[in-house]
Amino acid sequence: AILTYHFLSIDIEFPGTIFKPSKQVIREGNPVINYHYMKSNVDALQIIQLGLSLSDAQGNLPDFDFPFSYIWEFNLRDFDINRDHYASDSIELFKRQGIDFEKNKEKEIDSKDFAKKFWDYGLVFNSYGLKSITGITFHGTYDFGFMLNIRTQNPLPFHLHSFVHINWLIYLAATFSTSNIPYSSSWGC
Repeated sequence: AILTYHFLSIDIEFPGTIFKPSKQVIREGNPVINYHYMKSNVDALQIIQLGLSLSDAQGNLPDFDFPFSYIWEFNLRDFDINRDHYASDSIELFKRQGIDFEKNKEKEIDSKDFAKKFWDYGLVFNSYGLKSITGITFHGTYDFGFMLNIRTQNPLPFHLHSFVHINWLIYLAATFSTSNIPYSSSWGC
């Protein structure tokens, strides 16, 4: 599908933000400070769910010659409600949506295995000779922060410019976060 569908949308669900800037810091909009809040949250939290969709330039989804279009949503087993940090309001929302954290822990996908498959299937680099894969996210810094975290199994880089550079090299050269359009089209923190 990646040979035809060059647009990759990613949405990662995680247990809320536990480190939050003050309203004054938010108003200032400093990308470096915003990155450090995101980094602190990504380094401290575990992913609950990951959604992916592929599309072509016209927004068509893959159908694999079936009468249905496909998107993917994966529940991950990494988050342990009895051990890990979380924001209570986020967990309550997930529960209302039917997420069973105990079942996820026992039966769902390990993020390390998912990251390896993501890599193996060419959803990174220029694996299939494509000019580029364009990534589309909402609040993309968190999505790509978590993707980098599960791929490396390490804390995120200390500096924003290192984070941007590594993500540009490893994942997608062109990214758009719909939460930042129209004033930014790449790595809006």
